[in-house]
Amino acid sequence: MKTNAERQRLTIIALALMLYMPSLSAAASAESLSDMDWTLQPGESIQDLSRLIYPKSQRMQQYFVAETIRLNRERQPDLHPTTAFAQQQQILIPSIKQLSGKSRAGARR
Repeated sequence: MKTNAERQRLTIIALALMLYMPSLSAAASAESLSDMDWTLQPGESIQDLSRLIYPKSQRMQQYFVAETIRLNRERQPDLHPTTAFAQQQQILIPSIKQLSGKSRAGARR
């Protein structure tokens, strides 16, 4: 069983690969503005994931959580930012490019 610190390291490595190695992620294609599959680990919530992806931006964490809940509304209508599953759970998450476009649009308002 992996510790929380090990899970966080693996998540950070996976995110780094998605960000900096476009050939390994959807960023390499026209799909870069679409959502991506993500596996939440047992005990991990969307809010936890948002903090790992955007550790320095509370606004981006909020965008990420809101968009992730919207993307999963049909499959998981009771999903909340702090919902933690007992086992691995597949969810959809927004692409980083998709969110950065929303944050720029929000900043212009």
